[in-house]
Amino acid sequence: MKKLFVARQPNLFEKFAFPHFKINEDYKIIDAVLEDETIVMELAKDFPDVATGRNRTPIEQTLRFIVLKTQKQLDYRSMERTLQNNLEDRWFCKINEETPCFKTIQNQISTVSDKTMHAINDRIIKEARIRKFTKGKKMRIDSTITESNIHYPTDSSLLVDAMRLVVRTVKRSKQAIPSGFRTFKRKIRYAQNIIRTIGRRNKEAREKAIRELMEMGKHIARTSKHIHQRTITKQRILLERIIAQTETVLSGIRVKERIVSIFETSARPFRKGKAGKKVEFGQEAQIVEDEHFITSWAIHNKPSDTAYFATAFKKHKHVHGKLPREVAADRGYWSPENQQAAKDAGVIHISIAKKGKKAHPEEETTNLRKWKSLQRWRAGGEAKISLLKRKYGLTRSYYHGQTGMALCVGAGVIACNLATFARMAMVTGP
Repeated sequence: MKKLFVARQPNLFEKFAFPHFKINEDYKIIDAVLEDETIVMELAKDFPDVATGRNRTPIEQTLRFIVLKTQKQLDYRSMERTLQNNLEDRWFCKINEETPCFKTIQNQISTVSDKTMHAINDRIIKEARIRKFTKGKKMRIDSTITESNIHYPTDSSLLVDAMRLVVRTVKRSKQAIPSGFRTFKRKIRYAQNIIRTIGRRNKEAREKAIRELMEMGKHIARTSKHIHQRTITKQRILLERIIAQTETVLSGIRVKERIVSIFETSARPFRKGKAGKKVEFGQEAQIVEDEHFITSWAIHNKPSDTAYFATAFKKHKHVHGKLPREVAADRGYWSPENQQAAKDAGVIHISIAKKGKKAHPEEETTNLRKWKSLQRWRAGGEAKISLLKRKYGLTRSYYHGQTGMALCVGAGVIACNLATFARMAMVTGP
């Protein structure tokens, strides 16, 4: 059964065994924010209300699990051990008796939707506005790539992964294995060895080995058609797509919608030109900020910075109830339409560099000093993205699928905003 709230009960053993134990001030501030019943009721929408079955872990603890896991960058098993041993974390997550097992924590966290994460973040920003930590007069926007947890994709590795997945699922299925079905275990290993050794120096030998893998994949796909099971059918279609993709690449034609992983099919390749990492495989996250907090975010498979600019305005107005007076972004968001739309909305100062040939700022604005000042402030968005990547898990998503990517980014943003809230509260006082 669904349980919303849990009362924090004093533990006499902990009280007498650790008399000098104290809770950090930032934990107390974040705890006060998460005590909001509106946040808990918003979170409860993702959990079904059933009249039978054993009691679930209180929903109030779920968001605390997310914040603690994200801030400390823990996996689920480490999370369980931390809640067993760390008194401060037990206090924060309101653990009174037994610690929930890692599987329970995983099930609770994976149930939370992206829509709920946005609603919780809106409530946190509202509380920040009430305490005058932010006014919503400024807005800056930038994008970053959150990588999926996949290996570097090559045509041969994708073929091998897809074949092994279909073979494994067919073997585990309770249906009869069709006649003529083969696993090609030794031949696949031999072709891989050719690609890794001779294929590095000899293009013809590499392509020949890849074509042999394609023939094996066609045979597995052809013989598995007789098994009518949804999972096998889905995996077989994916194998056929990878075979077709490999044939297109070998013929010298560039593939636009390229599959880069059979497990994370939503991941896309991005060329950002970074030193030591020419291509990143994942999804793009758009990050919108006000003076201090991240007001909203969005995840895209086919990103367009220019197209998202108008959406960022709507998000800012939804959170703050008004449009910003000053806007800053990099040249990826510039277009004549965006420039004019911002002016029509009443934005006083717009600082977005033009695309193409470098133009002098005097050609874009009458207030050159303010334009440069906003560009310096915009550069602070890079620091916030770096913080999200270093401390809040946006470098790589270890959650699965599109919903997992949304959960990874949303959890990182909320944890970062709560830390900012606590820091500002300690500076300004009650």
